[in-house]
Amino acid sequence: MFFINVPLLSFVYLFGTLYDECAARTNWEATPLSIGGTSTNPSAMDMDLRLERISRSEFGFSGTFFWNIDMDDNVMVEMRILNSYSGNEADYKLTPYSIQPQKFIDYINTFYKDMLIPNLGNCTDMPRYDDGYVPPWPKATFSFTRCSLNGKGLPDILAEGFYRGEAIITALPTVAVNISVTLRIKTKMF
Repeated sequence: MFFINVPLLSFVYLFGTLYDECAARTNWEATPLSIGGTSTNPSAMDMDLRLERISRSEFGFSGTFFWNIDMDDNVMVEMRILNSYSGNEADYKLTPYSIQPQKFIDYINTFYKDMLIPNLGNCTDMPRYDDGYVPPWPKATFSFTRCSLNGKGLPDILAEGFYRGEAIITALPTVAVNISVTLRIKTKMF
């Protein structure tokens, strides 16, 4: 004889629904406020990045990044993430999310693969290295089209306020590139 245990099925359904709602998701949304950069040698590396409206309330960035240097052990990458609740320049403080200066190859196999490409991979033609970086890095002009953060690989919880990301690429003595992005982070209610 076959019978259905309704209370048990109800419990399993309720547990499954609550479990799905507890899944780790970002509880924040980012609004880009500015993007830009400088290069000490535009014939080696240069960029033309700008903010662009995607929809009525959504912004992203578009542009190009010109790359014309050999990426070897002399190229270093650093990422500074600063936070300010008020947005005043004097209030920005370095956060633990920053990345200390490291060799380009180490950066590609970690931060680039785990955070940058999952967030920007759908809007750029930059190379993907799922199984590890295989030299050489292409010398090309990479394009970005309406890029915005989706939160993949980033912290699930961020304090509200203003965040500035500063990427510094150095290939001394030839070139030093600084890219700066300022975002406003708000907590999502739903």
